[in-house]
Amino acid sequence: MAQKRERRTPTVRARQLGIELKRLRIEAKLTADQVAEELGCSQGKVSRIELAQTGISKGDLFLMLACYGITDAERQEQFWRLAREARGRGWWEDYRDIITGGLSVYIAFEAEASELHSWSWGTINGLLQTRDYARATFMGEPAGRDRTPEEIDKLVEARMERQQRLIDGSLKLWAVLDESLLHRPIGGPEVLRAQLDHLLVPRKNVTIQVLKQQTVWHAGLNGAFTVMTFPAHPPVVFVESLAGDLDVEGEEDVRRYTLAFDYLRAAAAGVEESRELIARARDMT
Repeated sequence: MAQKRERRTPTVRARQLGIELKRLRIEAKLTADQVAEELGCSQGKVSRIELAQTGISKGDLFLMLACYGITDAERQEQFWRLAREARGRGWWEDYRDIITGGLSVYIAFEAEASELHSWSWGTINGLLQTRDYARATFMGEPAGRDRTPEEIDKLVEARMERQQRLIDGSLKLWAVLDESLLHRPIGGPEVLRAQLDHLLVPRKNVTIQVLKQQTVWHAGLNGAFTVMTFPAHPPVVFVESLAGDLDVEGEEDVRRYTLAFDYLRAAAAGVEESRELIARARDMT
């Protein structure tokens, strides 16, 4: 029986490499079929490399670069360093049995981002969740009914692991929360109260604003999303949906979401007023 090919979780560096290789191929006026013939492989393999779904050997990379007219040894080594970095195994790989699809891609990108701009209105952003609040979200219907207690435990641990970058200060987060989240008793009143207490003491690298419920029309009505920025990669947007987190990388689409977030934080209460809203909701819970 043929062994099923395991698809990689694309990382930022893998995407960066794939995008650059595709750009060079197009500039060289070559089709994926022509490159595949030079490499002695299938057209599908060339496409998977460009889509960051599979790695590439040093020999194939240098041969591909030669096809594109890149023969300078220093430039070739720069590409190879990027390819090696793209192979790095992230901590989330230990959770492959439960973190799949869009969520695995989201976490892989989040792990390399320098700053996140997040709009939340279904649940509080995962990076700001307490352990009990996170557990309640994973136990919620309909997905929760099919999860075992062990799977829920692993999902909670993975979410706590994601928060380490906020703790060590290597990631900045600007979160705008819909005010309804402050009153939605996910997990029950005690869990929500502890969660609100947690929001009242954010880290220095975290900014929290609340969009008041009486804001009738705003830029986030189509759903939650996160804009990720990186040190050496164009911004990427992840949009929440019932099918999971969908990534958006088109320049014009990213610009629209970036502008939408700017409108949201401009419409939201300031940081101090937002803190008062959270404290008031906590006292009412």
